[in-house]
Amino acid sequence: MRNQSLHSLAAFLGIRVSEDVQIFGYQIDSRSISPGDLFFALEGQKQDGHVFLSEVRHKGALAALVSPHYRGPDYGLILIPVEDRPLALQTLARELLKKTPQVNVVAVTGSVGKTTAKEFIATLLEGKFQVGKNPLSQNSKLTLPLTILNRTGQEEILVLEMGMSEPGDISRLVAIAPPDVAVLTKIGSSHIGQFSGGISDIAREKGAIFSHPKTKRGIVDHDFLSFQLHLDCPMTSFSLEDPRADYFLSVADGVCRVDERGVRGCRFLSPFQERHILHNILAAICVARELGVEWSDIEERISLLTIPKMRFEKVEKKGVFIINDAYNASPESLRAALMSLPQPKPGRKRVAVLGAMRELGALSAPMHREIGLFAQDCIDHLLVLGEEAAPLCVAFREGKKPAELFLDHQSLSIRLKELVEEGDVVLLKGSRASAMETILEGL
Repeated sequence: MRNQSLHSLAAFLGIRVSEDVQIFGYQIDSRSISPGDLFFALEGQKQDGHVFLSEVRHKGALAALVSPHYRGPDYGLILIPVEDRPLALQTLARELLKKTPQVNVVAVTGSVGKTTAKEFIATLLEGKFQVGKNPLSQNSKLTLPLTILNRTGQEEILVLEMGMSEPGDISRLVAIAPPDVAVLTKIGSSHIGQFSGGISDIAREKGAIFSHPKTKRGIVDHDFLSFQLHLDCPMTSFSLEDPRADYFLSVADGVCRVDERGVRGCRFLSPFQERHILHNILAAICVARELGVEWSDIEERISLLTIPKMRFEKVEKKGVFIINDAYNASPESLRAALMSLPQPKPGRKRVAVLGAMRELGALSAPMHREIGLFAQDCIDHLLVLGEEAAPLCVAFREGKKPAELFLDHQSLSIRLKELVEEGDVVLLKGSRASAMETILEGL
């Protein structure tokens, strides 16, 4: 939390400091430093945080955790030598969270939809509670601790998105912030290249979000129960397909209806009609109900739900309707986006501009091909970025529809400008490394 004594922070790490100051914030990125901050000089693949010590001091940082091997100037900072700075960051977050046991933690993970679900959960809870949450998608072993450390101290509930890129990540995050309520949106193929056991391994790793003794309730997509994993807490299921789930959402004549264990709970006009977004709304409703929010309050706050940027974000430019879903891509999220595209104006077309899906390992080529075949029934013209996604392009052409492969953003952007007309619908989507949003900027 903010406004902590440097002496007390050092004590959590089992070290002493010669000077004491009040710390008001914690950062690992020199660009985010504010006066009174503590800076963690981490050594990454591209940058060494020690290079930025002068900059952070100029911006008002008071102290920095540095390598014991650092021999440069202190620039007026209080330097604290620590061998493992990432572990120190995680330890401080864990220990300071322990000091506020009255705070309930809602943890959210999933292969797709976790950021949107996190935002929706926070919005539904904010009518009744003081709520904190991860900014953007800061959900990793390095960024989630910052959310805990930089909270105001007034929060009654922390909604924490937990991400996974390799085995063991969810267990590590749960150890830092043990959840009172744990939410799993969907299991899919994201990062499958890191898991030799395929989807079952991913389910097991994601299921670690339910493993802490503190967790009182797990909330899952009903399909997850088919994995038959050993789960350590009572489970509540939700579904848009199976009415046997504890929470079931159906849509008729544009009106959403939610049944709670077979009894009609509420009905509402959703600001979104796409099924993958309704799935996240239902997950948020489950959390709100488990935490005692009345149906009337849920119905009122659903109108306040907003989609995070680059997650099926709708933009219109010169009569062209663009779906900016460029934040990331997996086989499951690509199918959902393609199925949810609106119809173009009469006589116009739907164009998908797709980048590669990363971290699929040996399954990359067949999964790209599978999406190419799937897209034949959803769009009229395909533009693909990157050699890795070439199988997607080849498969789409088998449906006797036009597909074009580009190796750089600029040439693709030029072709897209030539291709689109007023009344067209365009989907932009790809893995984060593809930066597909830059094509939207080019338009």
